[in-house]
Amino acid sequence: MTDVEAMLTEAVRRRGLGGVGVAIVRKGRRPEFTTVGLADPVAGRPISPDTVFRIASITKTMTAIGVLQLRDEGLFDLDDPVNNYLKRLTVAPPRGGPEVTFRHLLTHTAGIGEMPSASDLPRRPVWGLGPPGTAAADLPALYRGTLRAEVRAGSKWAYANHGFALLGQLVEDISGQPLAEYMQEKVFGPLKMSSTEYRRTDRTAGQVATGTHWILGRFRTVRDYDLTIFGAGAVLSSLNDMAAYAAWLSKGPTSRAAGVLKAATLNEMMTLQHTIDPRLPGLGLAFFLNQFGEHRVAGHDGNIPGFASALLVAPDDGVGVVVLTNTASLFGANLLAARLLRSLLGVPEPASALPQADLASSPHLWSELESAYAPAPGFLTNLRSWQMLGGEVQVVIKQRHLTLQALSPFRQVRRGLELHPTDADDPLRFAFEMDGLVVAVAFERSGSGDVDRLVIGRPVNGTFHRRPPWRSSRRRLRAAAGIAALALHRTHRRRRRAAS
Repeated sequence: MTDVEAMLTEAVRRRGLGGVGVAIVRKGRRPEFTTVGLADPVAGRPISPDTVFRIASITKTMTAIGVLQLRDEGLFDLDDPVNNYLKRLTVAPPRGGPEVTFRHLLTHTAGIGEMPSASDLPRRPVWGLGPPGTAAADLPALYRGTLRAEVRAGSKWAYANHGFALLGQLVEDISGQPLAEYMQEKVFGPLKMSSTEYRRTDRTAGQVATGTHWILGRFRTVRDYDLTIFGAGAVLSSLNDMAAYAAWLSKGPTSRAAGVLKAATLNEMMTLQHTIDPRLPGLGLAFFLNQFGEHRVAGHDGNIPGFASALLVAPDDGVGVVVLTNTASLFGANLLAARLLRSLLGVPEPASALPQADLASSPHLWSELESAYAPAPGFLTNLRSWQMLGGEVQVVIKQRHLTLQALSPFRQVRRGLELHPTDADDPLRFAFEMDGLVVAVAFERSGSGDVDRLVIGRPVNGTFHRRPPWRSSRRRLRAAAGIAALALHRTHRRRRRAAS
């Protein structure tokens, strides 16, 4: 069994994955494919390099390439307001806020929330899911002519699917072509990605994998659907095609990709454009950036009902990894891709370095850090924080360890994760490990020298501000529970007295 097969087997066992395909690309070599499991559990069709998956948010990197192509033609600048180019739709900033630009959208800093408005939460079309064959969404109609930013552009990082939906609309309005048609002509065709498209057609329909969830000890298939909001996550693609895409991104053979994008522009997309803290990995233009040892890494992952995906490339090394699975898995695809890429680059797993034996803790600082922290105001731009962390994190001293905990759906986070120091020169830098996932954490001081902020790296990628004790959600819940218990106790005593 090869190293790749061993890692894939372990990921399938540990993450409960049904069907998985892995592609490894290295400059000057043919792609290597490893597959396991079934594309269709009912028909017994196995995963192969030709199997078509929903690649979810990896789509954003492709939509961004379409945008950058048009920029390179001199049709606009990244810092131009997008309202100058939209034909049937307007982006409305908060009162007094700056205009939203292309760069804001490409870096998730436009102030756009998870949904266009709170009233849209129950509207299925706004989530972009529809029965098979549903027509592509008409965004101007979907947004009723206006997409409103919740907070000032540039003031807050918030992952925004609808921001990338808007970028897809901009490709259409500027090029004069439907997004799917434009991308086929300008990107997928030149890259010879013959099984890649924004909407399922006869070319791919027979090869699309069946999505699954692992629920109550068994795989359950996901009811088939189509995605109607193209720019953010609608692309379907095969392992073969994604290997071609990864090879191009990682500076593999360029003859098949001539004319898709300037080398300088591709490098710009993988160069830091925004970070929530200079000490943490940041974001390029659509690509998340990281550092594996001395190696620069860029990529994106994706999660959608029944599917998960991950794409990572080390562009300076000409190496890339793609993982596609037809099982819903929040971290499974990304962790497997990262592990494979680190193995190819000869970089150890970060979890193996925690705690760092040569770094001592600084307990004398812990009292400064112990507090509750919450994101800046914004209901729609905080929905993911609520989903992952209950809208607040607490830093506490527990069993002689500095610990981060939250009212989270993840049991490990509810119980508490130890914060390990990671920098001898900066005692405010830490990391925690959760089921193989290592997440960077850093505290920040205000101008007066007090610790007033906590930043958490991917997958949270958020800034949390210190709260006074009386505003802590956990303390409020405990107080409410105590009051409720006291009320029940008094009611019980009165009933006993009345009965006697």
